Amino acid sequence: MSNIIRLVWFDLKQELTPPVWILLEWGTFGLQLSIYGALISRLVTAMPNYLQFYSVGFVIMMTFEIGSHTGRHFVEHAHEGRLPYLLSLPIPRWKLFLAIALQGGAELALLLVVPLSVTLIIIGNLTVLSVASAIATLFFLGFGVSGIMLALSFIAFRSADIYTAIVTALSTLIIRFSTVFYPLMFLPSSYAAAAVFSPLTYGADLVRLILGFNPSMLVDPRIALAVLTALAVSTLGIGVVLLQRLVEGVKSG
Repeated sequence: MSNIIRLVWFDLKQELTPPVWILLEWGTFGLQLSIYGALISRLVTAMPNYLQFYSVGFVIMMTFEIGSHTGRHFVEHAHEGRLPYLLSLPIPRWKLFLAIALQGGAELALLLVVPLSVTLIIIGNLTVLSVASAIATLFFLGFGVSGIMLALSFIAFRSADIYTAIVTALSTLIIRFSTVFYPLMFLPSSYAAAAVFSPLTYGADLVRLILGFNPSMLVDPRIALAVLTALAVSTLGIGVVLLQRLVEGVKSG
């Protein structure tokens, strides 16, 4: 375990020296919530307290972004020549994969500490159990998204351009066709049909249910929990297998 912690800290300290990107994300969240969120909450009259709904959605979107960053970071290691060094270390491949995933989890925790705190204050009247459950759900979603991007990152060893195009298109579809900012019941039928295939739909609605939102606006929590569990387990499992079988000897340029 000490080897994994050292690997996590080795990369994390470089990401946080200085932590400008985290401060920028916090600033973006503040601006979005205080300006755009405040304005649109006045326009959405069919839904009371839309600002609360919007703030949770933005936290979900930030969770997705940091999960995507984890996969891209792995690709950057390959193209910068750091991946061969990591592969040469006397540790099993699954530990290397776990270190990458844990680094993503640590970055997610640092990124969300302020936005999530602000969101919880806005919602109010929460219990320790509901807050802890919401945080656990966010990490589950984050690990699932990281697994997707880590699995896709192996495409970059063949073509970085194809990888970039796929990740950009996938990110756009997953965010736009989801319930991040709008309840499923308010979406047009075509959008709603696409939204049920987005993992963010289940992550966002499960977090909202835990935090006390109206269940009638949300997807079935049992389905949401099953989808998130399957996503995290399957994508991380695929990533471990790919790391063990495909990375060794792959040339990236």
